[in-house]
This record gives sequence, structure tokens and C-alpha cells, in this order.
Amino acid sequence: MRHIPAVATGVDSAAQVFMLSKLDPAAIDPRVGAVDEQKLHTSDACIVNVDYPLGQAAYHILRQVAEQAAWVAGVYVLGKAATLNADVGDVMIPNVVYNEHSGNTYWLDNCFTAGDVQPNLVYGSALDNQRAVTVRGTFLQNRDYLDFYYQGRYTVVEMEAGPYLDACYEIGQPDRYPVNESVNMAQAHFDLGIVHYASDTPYTQARTLGARGLSYRGMDSTYAAAIAVARRILQREDALVSQKK
Repeated sequence: MRHIPAVATGVDSAAQVFMLSKLDPAAIDPRVGAVDEQKLHTSDACIVNVDYPLGQAAYHILRQVAEQAAWVAGVYVLGKAATLNADVGDVMIPNVVYNEHSGNTYWLDNCFTAGDVQPNLVYGSALDNQRAVTVRGTFLQNRDYLDFYYQGRYTVVEMEAGPYLDACYEIGQPDRYPVNESVNMAQAHFDLGIVHYASDTPYTQARTLGARGLSYRGMDSTYAAAIAVARRILQREDALVSQKK
């Protein structure tokens, strides 16, 4: 595994790069599923894990990765978000994302559903078919601002999905991402999934991470979401025994 620290990168985000074939099957969380060791060790997939690139950093990093890669098999976004209709520890899975940076509204077939996450949630609930808005900053929203989006049926407030989708557009199209348009990402030629775990409830309870931590119940959702992403990657590589059944 190669670790790239955030120091002097210009985007304040560390990353890890590793080959799927180098993973130790015995060290993989059993909740992911039974691993086919032979398929795992013959996989030529490379995973680039980027640590919390917020805002336009997400766009620039994914664009640079895509420019250097011969083929992108999947893009999976896992991050924390504020929820306008759920509670800390819940998981939200959107199929619509509005990006305040570019003004684009993205419609996507999210590869994840509530059924992919709920079996591993002990305390929280998984909510799919959500609508997310990517904002410019986490402390720029007042009650009226949040109410505006909530009345528009937006339930997730976060900071990276929109720029990632701008970059995803450029992966599949020969031109730069548009501005102030509705973009159909339902037929992307690569796997695309977005999962958020609720860390803040500014609209219903005025609670944020600045006032208190996630607690054990909040951490439960982070692991459940991560397991869903790991399982999806191994399934796509046909590296789970259950795929044969």
C-alpha cells in the first residue's frame, strides 16, 4: 500500500493507493462476505482511497486520477453529511444531487440501496431515494437557508458529492462539465455510488459535530456504509464466494 500524505499536495487530502490482489483475505471484515482467494489474488484492480476531499478538491483529485488511469471501473463516495429528516447514525443514499459550485442537478442510478446497508446497522436506519445538496461550506447555512432546500425535498446537506459528479461527467464525456443544467448520470459506463452517514441534524435539532461527537451509535453507520462499499467492489471483481451461488 502506498500512502500519500496531505502535506504539500495543495488540496489538503491524503490518499492511499493499493492493489486489490495484495489484500489479505483473512483480514477482511467477515461482514463483507466470504472471499474467493483465487479471484482476489488474480484481480488487476487498483483502489485509490482519498481522505475527505471537500468542495472543489474532490473534483480536482478525481479528474487527475481519471486522466492517469486507462479505465475507471467505479467511483464510490462515502462521507458524512447533515440530515434534514433523519437522525445521527442514519445512512442516506441519494439519487439526486444539486451542486452549488456548478449549479448542476445530477440524476443518477445510485448503485447502493438501503438493503445494502441496513443489515449491518445496529442502531440507525438506511434511507434511499434521498436528494442531496452540495454546499460551499458547513457554517454558511441558517434556518431559512435549510428550510428553502427542505421545501424543495432536499434532505441531505454535504460538501463533496457535487464536485465528484462534475468530475464523473468528464470521465464519461469528451468535454468539460456543464453549468446550471440538469445532467442525467443514469447511464454512466462505470459503477457509481454515493452513501452518506448522518453526523449533524441542524434543521430538526440544531446539533452539529461542533457541539458533540458522533458517539458509538453514530460510528455504527460509518462501518455499515464502508462494508457496503467494500462488498460492492469485491462483487464487481467477482471475488466473493456468494457470487457463484
